[in-house]
Amino acid sequence: MNPRPRPPSGKPLGFPTPPSAVLPPRGRATGRVLVVGGSEEYAGAPYLAGIAALRAGAESVVVMAPEQVAWAINALSPDLMTRKLPGRWLSRAHERAIRRMMKTADILLVGNGAGVLPGTAALMRSLMLSPLPKVVDADALKVLRGNAVRNAILTPNAGEWALLEKNNDIEKLLAAKNVIVRKGPATAILSGTRTFIVRANEGLQKAGTGDVLAGMIAGFLAAGLSPLAAAKKACETGNTVADILTKKKRGYHFLASDLAGELVSFSSGKSGKGAA
Repeated sequence: MNPRPRPPSGKPLGFPTPPSAVLPPRGRATGRVLVVGGSEEYAGAPYLAGIAALRAGAESVVVMAPEQVAWAINALSPDLMTRKLPGRWLSRAHERAIRRMMKTADILLVGNGAGVLPGTAALMRSLMLSPLPKVVDADALKVLRGNAVRNAILTPNAGEWALLEKNNDIEKLLAAKNVIVRKGPATAILSGTRTFIVRANEGLQKAGTGDVLAGMIAGFLAAGLSPLAAAKKACETGNTVADILTKKKRGYHFLASDLAGELVSFSSGKSGKGAA
């Protein structure tokens, strides 16, 4: 058999430069995100969060939601896996199935579009006690009581922040190594005794953009960033993408789905992994 002809450089012909030679490293390959949310009224929230998590670096995303919500998500995206739970709302009856799935997940994202019915609230409070790294968003923030959450990134808007302050001790939440992303015209990221202020594009006040932010944070966590680094990078990335969309649309006319669709997957990098 004749040997493969070689160019003067000595490299075999016919083999283009592999992608790994020109692209940044992907980071660890075990970033599995579990999204628990959705209800009869809010099917879009867990979809937006799940897509954002994938684009931010998660290797896979499973959404556990009431069955009609899960079917709707399947119709919206072939990239998201779903587990269909019986009924129209989440409840404690679903906890055993959810905890089984949590054993295969690296990151938990809870609250998006879940609603605050008593059974749903009880389920979310129980799930938030898990030691799994987690993002607590939307309706899960509304029902959080007594500082009973650790190893979490909390992402309240102004109304959710008011409830968080009323029902919990913010200093104790921060002392428990949680990070809080207080969304607003100037977003504040709280970690321990430190506060970081991040500019927020005005278009990010639209409904659904918070679900995209929560998904990005979960995705960056899954890619290996520390909680603080993931929160910072998600806020900065969201602003950058919103600025791009503002120019494209000639104003703040973009939707949360536009934001999720415009996201690109950024390398997590090594520098953020050790950030406290």
